[in-house]
Amino acid sequence: MRHKRTYFSLNMSIMFLTIFLTLQSRHIKISTYEQALCRTTLKNIRIPPEWRNPCPKYGIVSAVQGGRLGNQIWEYASVWATARRTGLEPFMPRCILKTLEEYFENLSIPPLSYIGKCNLDISQVVNSLGQWNSTEQNIIIPRHAAYWSLILMWLDDVRREFTFKPNLRAYAEKVLKEVAEEFNLSEPTFVSIHVRRTDYVDYLWQKLKIRPAPVSYYFTAMDYFIGKYSNVVFVVTSDNIVWCKYNLHSKRHRIKFVSDMDARGPGKDLAVLSACNHSIVDYGTYGSFGAILAAGETVVYNVTTYFSTLIAEALPNWRIMS
Repeated sequence: MRHKRTYFSLNMSIMFLTIFLTLQSRHIKISTYEQALCRTTLKNIRIPPEWRNPCPKYGIVSAVQGGRLGNQIWEYASVWATARRTGLEPFMPRCILKTLEEYFENLSIPPLSYIGKCNLDISQVVNSLGQWNSTEQNIIIPRHAAYWSLILMWLDDVRREFTFKPNLRAYAEKVLKEVAEEFNLSEPTFVSIHVRRTDYVDYLWQKLKIRPAPVSYYFTAMDYFIGKYSNVVFVVTSDNIVWCKYNLHSKRHRIKFVSDMDARGPGKDLAVLSACNHSIVDYGTYGSFGAILAAGETVVYNVTTYFSTLIAEALPNWRIMS
């Protein structure tokens, strides 16, 4: 409880500091503003010599940190796509980059701290591309944002942007090789299944008034792939792999459950999802992005107006099932 109170107190202090500075002046140091975008305290950073240059001449694009790995991937991708669409310079809060750099290499967007000495005009901050109408304005994307329709315009480039670190690529290759050997298949078709459970069950009901995907959905999706491809093996990842082993066990399908019991391997699971040929997704930012990285055929659970369903309506190789 003390730990939670400390973070609550810190976040409240940051919020009041930002409000105070805004009232005193329209301008705020970007180093201070970056801290307000993050959930954790940022320490001083060493700025490379090549970044000790003048402040951006025009506006920038950045984002507020929100959610776990899946959310922060979409926040980064939204900044990346918005910058490409507008021509504004992209910068990410270090807290988001710290999360992503555990798993991905050579991310192209620099830390916001690199221009920390510069000022930000609060009156020139908007929260979406729809509000943006001037190169003088800065776009700060809200937490949990997923500008999927913009991101879909440059999917191949997005996939190159999110390149897994060598150890994760090697892990995914090892897992799939062992799965193929276990089922004695020389040319398997790997279909990943990502099952989102834990806190998302309550979220679905509170926000959308829907129940989680039934077990029948996953089997219907599996049967679809078996009817279309040969030597299909289903590779299951989840934040509740125990639920999956109990509910998705089947003698009719080749299934391998690969997630850790404690769900502490999000980078490893995402690398496996991206290495499969095709994907089965129920909902959520994490599983949806894993399917995008895999670039194969994807089956998604039908949640009306939800973003993963909207993606399926936009992409020809995505299919909606109930």
